[in-house]
Amino acid sequence: MESRMTENLIRGFFAAADSLDEERFLGGLPEDIVWRFGNFPVANGREAVREQYRLVTGILTAMYHDIVGMWAAGDCVTAETRVHYTDRHGRKFEFPGCDIIFLEGGQIKEVRIFVDNHTLFIPPTEEYAARAAEEIA
Repeated sequence: MESRMTENLIRGFFAAADSLDEERFLGGLPEDIVWRFGNFPVANGREAVREQYRLVTGILTAMYHDIVGMWAAGDCVTAETRVHYTDRHGRKFEFPGCDIIFLEGGQIKEVRIFVDNHTLFIPPTEEYAARAAEEIA
């Protein structure tokens, strides 16, 4: 990592995302953020990012990014992660991820997130739902 300040910025970005607190997360992004999350369309601006963040966090009870490594080259930081999700059905998922984050003036300007988390969006089977209901009872 080039600087401790850059590393702290990136760690803070992931901590804010993991909080599932929409205002905390969006508060750390500039109004004109450019955001690319997996196969979603590119989101331009905070309000467009808010919509995508809600789609993901709306099905979660927990999210955690385990940072495997970070590498900086000028104003570009690449972060390899293991992303841990718990959905509202209690299912746990873990996916490898890679984020490319562009900085401008020491702040995040653009984020490109590459993670194949499509199974997170598949509803649980009836069998799983029945078994989960039994465990709760």
